Amino acid sequence: MFLPDGEGMAACERSSVVGIGVGLFADYGAAQVLYARRGYIPDGKGVYTGDRYAHYGDTVTIDDNLVLYLTKKLDAHNEEEG
Repeated sequence: MFLPDGEGMAACERSSVVGIGVGLFADYGAAQVLYARRGYIPDGKGVYTGDRYAHYGDTVTIDDNLVLYLTKKLDAHNEEEG
C-alpha cells in the first residue's frame, strides 16, 4: 500500500524522513520496485519479523510479517513522482 499524497505531505511537516515496510516474497515484487524507483532505500537494520529484527542464525517464517523497512529522506526540493 502506498501513502496517498495527503499523508506524505503530513509526514513531511513532522519529519525529514518517511518509511514503509515491504514484504520480501514475490507477491510484493511490484511494491518493491515501486518504492525503489521512488527513492526509498533499506534502513540498514535487516529484515523485521513480527515484533523484532531478525539476527544471524534466527529461523523465520516467510510470510506477510517478514518485511524490509525502507526509508526516504525528504527536503523542500523533493517531490513525489505522480
